[in-house]
Amino acid sequence: MSDEAVADVCGDVRLAPVLHRLVRHTSRLAGSAASSVSLIDSAAGRYVKAAEYGLFCRLGDTFPLDEGATGRAFGTRRPVVIPEYGRLRAGHLAGTDPARRGPAVAVPIWWRGNVIAVSVTFAPRSGMFSARVVDDLEALTQAAAVAIVRADLRYLPAVSPFTGREGEVLGLLRNGLTYKEIATRLGLSPKTVEKHVGAVMRKTETSNRTAAVVKALEQGWLGMGDTPHTAIG
Repeated sequence: MSDEAVADVCGDVRLAPVLHRLVRHTSRLAGSAASSVSLIDSAAGRYVKAAEYGLFCRLGDTFPLDEGATGRAFGTRRPVVIPEYGRLRAGHLAGTDPARRGPAVAVPIWWRGNVIAVSVTFAPRSGMFSARVVDDLEALTQAAAVAIVRADLRYLPAVSPFTGREGEVLGLLRNGLTYKEIATRLGLSPKTVEKHVGAVMRKTETSNRTAAVVKALEQGWLGMGDTPHTAIG
């Protein structure tokens, strides 16, 4: 783990940029193509998928604290290596996502004895997570705890106005995909995609797709650079 990665993650105390950089650096550190981070609301017994990199993992949706890789790490209070993510009960990746066939590691992020977030990194290119990589992931993600707390947004309810599916559609619009291409990618009909785009434009108070993407980027509702995605709520 490099000092530069820690400095980059913690350099901007706004929550969305912190999470954008965290998922990017955890992926690079582990030699992985994908990662995500969830924020924990232990009082409500739930967590929210807050940022992702290289995958679509129901961003912005909330889940019970006993679900998925995040629930596993929250329950054990320590890093958990999952040999094959697809065998995990209540995993949230699409059935066709190649990351389901490989391992994942879920790392809790602590503050004053409480787990406030969990970082999940998927399928390193080497095919396995070494103990050294897990240690480095734990050190890097724990460094992000300070930035999350400084942002004072640990248990914030909905910030992004989009549902998880709307966020996925918007992210693909940003990448220049047509309605038909988005429909194929997400397993939806073009009419359903059009409906989601209409909802995005209403929520951004814009009249076209380009303006909606620009507004979402300006507000921090859409991932920035290297195709990470972020939503809170």
